[in-house]
Amino acid sequence: MELFGKLRLRAGRMILSRQMASVIRLKQGFDLDRVKKVGILWDASIENDFQHLANLNRQMADLGKSVEVLAWVPGKSVPDRLTGLTYMKFLKESDLNWAYIPVSQDARDFIGAKFDLLIDINPSSLFCLEYIVTLSAAPMKVGPDQSADPASAPYDLMIQAGKPFSIAVFLQQALHYLALISNPETRA
Repeated sequence: MELFGKLRLRAGRMILSRQMASVIRLKQGFDLDRVKKVGILWDASIENDFQHLANLNRQMADLGKSVEVLAWVPGKSVPDRLTGLTYMKFLKESDLNWAYIPVSQDARDFIGAKFDLLIDINPSSLFCLEYIVTLSAAPMKVGPDQSADPASAPYDLMIQAGKPFSIAVFLQQALHYLALISNPETRA
């Protein structure tokens, strides 16, 4: 079974590499104050991390920014504690095709959404979330520095959050460095 999984993943990566050429991103000077819509991809395998995500959502809402979360939920059902959240959509195994490519309407809508900032909380480097972040046209993409080849990562800003991965540290560092990039006095 492992052999077929590797073949399916290789096929998915080949399909992604062909589709990457069609993504047009407008790179511009980033300003956190001008961000209106934030997209977050979240590996919800560790449900206890939800409190940090909820804090980020409240913080962004207080700043007048809308947040949309697409959460990967392993298995067939969504945990009860996450189902009533209006800003969160879910991606399950049944939403993936044979090559592990997300095919649900929620995933397609997320890829096509016009986010000003996309934060990928994907410490396990799940291909289905990598696929979505790679094809998103968001002008600023932030993710964890987990790649052996950082040049091939789909991010504009990569954050090291230590081992084991801490979502709290990752989000704190991401917001800190985004604020630094936004400030003309500290921008390189």
